[in-house]
Amino acid sequence: MITSSFISSASISDETRRSIARLQSQLVDAQKEISTGRHADVGITLGATTGVTVSMRQDMDQIQAIKGSNNLVLNRLTASQSALDTLSKSTSSFLSSLISAQTAATSQDTLIQSAKAGMQTMQDQLNASLDGQYLFSGINSDVQPMDDYFGTPPSAGAQAVAAAFTAKFGMSPDDPAVANILPDDMTDFLNNEFSDLFSDPSWSSTWSAASDKTVSSRVSRSQIVSTSVTANDGTFRDMTEAFAMISGLGFANLNSGTQQAIISKARDLTANVTGSLTQVQSGLGVTQQRVSDANDQIDSQVDFLTKSIDNLELIDPAAVTTQLTQISTALQAAYSLTNQLNNLSIIDFLSN
Repeated sequence: MITSSFISSASISDETRRSIARLQSQLVDAQKEISTGRHADVGITLGATTGVTVSMRQDMDQIQAIKGSNNLVLNRLTASQSALDTLSKSTSSFLSSLISAQTAATSQDTLIQSAKAGMQTMQDQLNASLDGQYLFSGINSDVQPMDDYFGTPPSAGAQAVAAAFTAKFGMSPDDPAVANILPDDMTDFLNNEFSDLFSDPSWSSTWSAASDKTVSSRVSRSQIVSTSVTANDGTFRDMTEAFAMISGLGFANLNSGTQQAIISKARDLTANVTGSLTQVQSGLGVTQQRVSDANDQIDSQVDFLTKSIDNLELIDPAAVTTQLTQISTALQAAYSLTNQLNNLSIIDFLSN
């Protein structure tokens, strides 16, 4: 027995509209994949594997953040090396002046000016900063480590030198009577009261606001290294002591024998400083290399992670292009069918 059934043009039209909506969504996704080269929705496409790509991206963000920090560290180390280069040249020049002064080839005024210039250069370089952070202040990087020795009013260091001299000899360094000070007495002063000014606790309370603790930086997931030098390093203490001997102890008014005692002591200190500066620079150079090596390792890790993520998330352009063509064709057919359904009329049917 044959039965009749009824097909509603409205239901066909509704189904066609739903099909168009679905095809339009697929078209948008396909176009997005063609433009980005990646799956439109990684979570839907990869399913449970999505967690792998999320984890790898987190790892990559972490190590790239470390590399960004490392680049800042390298900038600070480069600036520190530049300051140390300047100090090395200044100290070598002062040492030459001291050696010449032992043979009277350098005048008193020239030697004093050399010491003052050396002290000023040392202060300027130890007070060097980058991006608002003082390079030689250790973890007290927001505090300027050195005061101006020749400032007005006199710095704590200048006052301490004058006070120690007066306590020892009963007169100030600029008193003409200092000409009567004997070489042995001056040597005793230099080796004891004067030397104590550059040892703890006097150094930290009088000369330097830097921290003894250097800046430490994480240069990789497994490495934390010291990435700075502080103004409290013994090299800079000896340097300050040598400059202050010539510039702060009434050198011009002393008798020649006492002058030679000071010159000899300052020469020995300065000679040691030139060697110590080289060691400080070498230490920073080793740190620079470690940071650079860490960056190279990070680049390798990023490259590996990028390739691994791409293997999961990248599309096959040829396949997606074919899919895009198929969707476009199906969408055009659906548009055409919808247009035909919209033009159906019972009057047209009955008239036939």
